Amino acid sequence: MTVDTVEVSSSPDLLYSELEKLKNNNIGKKREISSLRNEIETLLKERDSLNAEVKKIADDVKPLRNKRDSLNSRVKEFKIKRDELRVAATKKRQALSQLLEQAQKSSGKVPGNMSDLTKQITRLEWEIQTNPLDPKTERNIITKIAELEKHLAKHKVMKGVRDRLLRLRMEVGTLRIQAQSTHQELTKYAEESEKVHKEMVEKVRILSEKRKEADGKHGAFLEKNKQRNEAITTLRNNISRIEKVRNQIGDVKTSGKMEKAEKVKSQYKEAAEEKMRTGGKLSFEEFQALMSDTVTEGEED
Repeated sequence: MTVDTVEVSSSPDLLYSELEKLKNNNIGKKREISSLRNEIETLLKERDSLNAEVKKIADDVKPLRNKRDSLNSRVKEFKIKRDELRVAATKKRQALSQLLEQAQKSSGKVPGNMSDLTKQITRLEWEIQTNPLDPKTERNIITKIAELEKHLAKHKVMKGVRDRLLRLRMEVGTLRIQAQSTHQELTKYAEESEKVHKEMVEKVRILSEKRKEADGKHGAFLEKNKQRNEAITTLRNNISRIEKVRNQIGDVKTSGKMEKAEKVKSQYKEAAEEKMRTGGKLSFEEFQALMSDTVTEGEED
């Protein structure tokens, strides 16, 4: 707070009063400036410390984000692979179901089994080769062999179908196991990604709080620095005013001495003039006062 003063005052008492107020105000301002300087230094240390924490946490967040993104990329790859395996397994199961239905429909139409049919064909062929047969009997046997071979061929086709069924079942099982394994890998990476993400989110939360706190310290520093500058300006103005007041006091004192000297001189002069009329003896002071006027008159002439 600046002490209100009157720029020009002829009263020594008012000037001394103003001077005292200015001095007291300066003492308070110096204390205020010192206190604000200490507060500013503390705020700067706290702000810089928080900014250092903010930088460190920000540096920690970056690799966590990169790791999470890398894990998410792996999760995406495994999802695609798992879905492809599931689609392939579904197609294989559909083909297996159709083939199984076909085999069930065909199996009831084929008589006997491959072993019996093969034995019958062998026996009949041996009979033709070792026994003299009439043409009609031989033709009947050959027709029988052809019929049996036809049935045997169907059995061979059915065997191929059964082999394909077995192969499809194995392929479906393999695809299912691969899909499960891929899903497990996917789940592992997804859980790790979630863990890293939570850690990163927590650090980001702390980072936000620290940054907000650092901004608060910086704002407080700016306010305290503004107050300090205002106090310094007031102190400088007070010092300037003190110099002016002291000069005014000096001027007042000098003026007072001159008035007093003129008054004494006038008294000596009156006494000298009276003694000159009455023939009295002049003192040195009276003579000096009388002569000063004479010198002044000569100078004017």
